[in-house]
Amino acid sequence: MNAEILAQAMKSCGLRFLEFKRGTGIPPYLAGMVTSCRPDQGRLDRTVALNDPALVSKANADWFDLATDHGLFSVGRQFLLSISVPHPDAADDTDVEGVWVLVELLDSWDVMGAGCAAGVTGSEYGRPAFVMTALDGSVFAQGTVWQGSIGTAVLPHPHRVQSLRDVASLNVGKPYRTAAENEDTLAWLAR
Repeated sequence: MNAEILAQAMKSCGLRFLEFKRGTGIPPYLAGMVTSCRPDQGRLDRTVALNDPALVSKANADWFDLATDHGLFSVGRQFLLSISVPHPDAADDTDVEGVWVLVELLDSWDVMGAGCAAGVTGSEYGRPAFVMTALDGSVFAQGTVWQGSIGTAVLPHPHRVQSLRDVASLNVGKPYRTAAENEDTLAWLAR
């Protein structure tokens, strides 16, 4: 993934690309499982109906409120955003892995609209598909499209969720996981 192209796409939606971050001890594939967790495991959701005329503005506000209330942002409103890159041993572009990118939220931003349209936080305008985490991994956030709505789900203290720990344990050493993913998974399990 070309950092310059990525930085330009991120800038268009109010995110400043700072750097790729590897060896965080936070596996992106686990952070992408927030929507598979239940409310009794700590998951919190906010959704907006697809036919709502204020879809993007409401979904942006919900994302920001959840992110702020649950500690996604560090000093300078920095957080990690998962970006799909070709797997190191990939035969083609369909075999990808999630890699964290350190980003800063700028004053003027649009995660659910422009970010999705640029392919940074989704697939098209108003169609989120993102995975984020706080720098210390204390909260995961996932944007998604449901049958009749879009929204954000957050999971505070994900390392305490047994179903995620079970998935992590089952993934260690699998041939489809890179060495870096295995290291991050083992570090995450040691929390």
